[in-house]
Amino acid sequence: MNEPREPSTPGTAVSADAAKRLVDMGECIEFLGATGRLARVTSEVDPRHELAGIARRFEGSKCVLFERVKGSAHPVLAGLLWNRETVGALFGVPKEQVPFVIAGAIGPWQKNKEALPARVLERAPANEVVEDGVDLSALPIPAHALKDGGRYIDCSLVLARNPQTGGLNISIHRMMVTRKDRLTFLIDPGRHLGEYVEFAEKRGEPLPVTINNGVGLAPWIVSTLPRLGDGKPAIAHHMIGRPIDLVQAQTVDVPAYADAQFVIEAEILPGVREIEAPFAEVTGYYGGRDKRWVMRVKAITRRMRPVFHTVLSGQEVWNAVGFTAEAAIFHAVKSRIPEIRAVFLPPGGCGFYEAVVQVENTRPGIGQEVIRETFRAFRSLQRVIAVDPDVDIHNPVDVDWAVTTRFNADRDLIVLPGEEGHILNPMVTVDADGKGGRITKVGMDAMIPYEDRTSEKFERVRFKEVDLVKYDIQ
Repeated sequence: MNEPREPSTPGTAVSADAAKRLVDMGECIEFLGATGRLARVTSEVDPRHELAGIARRFEGSKCVLFERVKGSAHPVLAGLLWNRETVGALFGVPKEQVPFVIAGAIGPWQKNKEALPARVLERAPANEVVEDGVDLSALPIPAHALKDGGRYIDCSLVLARNPQTGGLNISIHRMMVTRKDRLTFLIDPGRHLGEYVEFAEKRGEPLPVTINNGVGLAPWIVSTLPRLGDGKPAIAHHMIGRPIDLVQAQTVDVPAYADAQFVIEAEILPGVREIEAPFAEVTGYYGGRDKRWVMRVKAITRRMRPVFHTVLSGQEVWNAVGFTAEAAIFHAVKSRIPEIRAVFLPPGGCGFYEAVVQVENTRPGIGQEVIRETFRAFRSLQRVIAVDPDVDIHNPVDVDWAVTTRFNADRDLIVLPGEEGHILNPMVTVDADGKGGRITKVGMDAMIPYEDRTSEKFERVRFKEVDLVKYDIQ
C-alpha cells in the first residue's frame, strides 16, 4: 500500500536548493527544464484561446513554456501545479509529503508570528524595469476558455494591508482586464480582502494593493491557505527556513515580492462596481456575470526578462487548493484527534469539495469524529470519506473498494443539511444577500467497524512482494 506518512521531524524546512526553486520562478523553470519536466513551444501562439488550447493538451504531464506570444515580448508559463509529482520534485520531497511540509510550517508560525521578518528592499529583481506608462495590453495575459469574458490574470498574488492593523495578507483572485489601466475582479465571500475593502469604502478611501505575478511556489501556495488572516505570508518563511524578501512599490504603500516576475501596483476603487465574467472556474463551469469590484492600475514593474505565469482551471487549481487544504485540515484535525494519518482532496472533488481522510482505528466512532472535524476545518467541503491506514487514499479504486466493503449507510452515513457551501459550485443555493450559500453535506465512515477490526472476514488479501528486476521478462 502507498501510505503517506507524517515526516519524523514536522516543521523542518525544505533543502536550500528547494528553497531557491520555491522563491524564484526563474530557478523553478531552470529546474523543470533540466529534469525533463518542461515542454517549450517555440511557435508563435495567440494568447486568446490558442495558448490555453495547447496547454490543455499537456494537462497533468509536463509544464509548458510558450516562448513567443502574439502581441507581447514576454513568454508565458502554464501547468506548474497540474502534476503532483512535479510539485513534489520542486519541494524536494515525495508528492505525498508536500501537505506535511506546508502543515509543518503553520505550527511554528502560529507560535511566533514575529519570527523570520521579511526585509523590504528599495531595489530588487521585481523592479529592474519600471514601465514608462501603464498598459496591461502589453502583457501576455491570456483568454483561456471560449466563453471567458476577457483576458484574465488568474494566479497572481494580491498583497494588501489590513487597514486597521497594517498586517499583510495575500490572496488570489480572478481579475479581468477591461482597459489598459483597469481590472474587474471577484472576491469570494469570507475572504479577508473583502473585509479590508469594506472598511476602506466606509471611509471613502481606495485600498492599495500590489499584484504579484510569477512568484515562487512557497508564497503562492501559502496564499491559498484558508482563514489564517494577517501575517499569513510569513508561513512561507518557515517553509523554506528563511525570510522571503519584499520590495517597496513605486506608487502605493504596500510592498511586493522582490523576486516576482511582474508587479502591478493598483488601488481598489471605493464604491465602484463593473461587470465581470464569464470565467472558466474550478468546477468546470463558467462563473456568472455580475457587477464586481474594480482596480485602477497605477504602475507596472518587472524583471529584465520576465515570464508571465498563468493557470488553467482544472487540475492545477485542484492540486493547488488540495495541497493547502490538506495541510490545513491535517494540522487542525490532528490537534484534536492524533490518530489522523493523512488527508487527500481528490481531483474529482475539484480540490474544494471532497476529502478522503486516513485514520488509525483506535476506538469506536473515531471515523465519524474525524469526519465532523474535517468539515469544521475546511468549510467548502461537501463530502468526507474516512478510511483505515491500509487504504491508499490517492487511489480512487482503493477508496471506492473501502466504501463498497466497509460502509453501511444505516450506521456509517452522516447527513448535515443546510451547511455553508462554496458559491462557485452550481449546486449550492446562494443566500438572498449573495454573500454565502447552503448545501447538504455527506460524511461516509468507510472504516472497518471497530468491533470487527481483528475479524477474519475483514482480513485483506495479500500477495508476496517481489522485485521484477530480478527476473528475465521479455
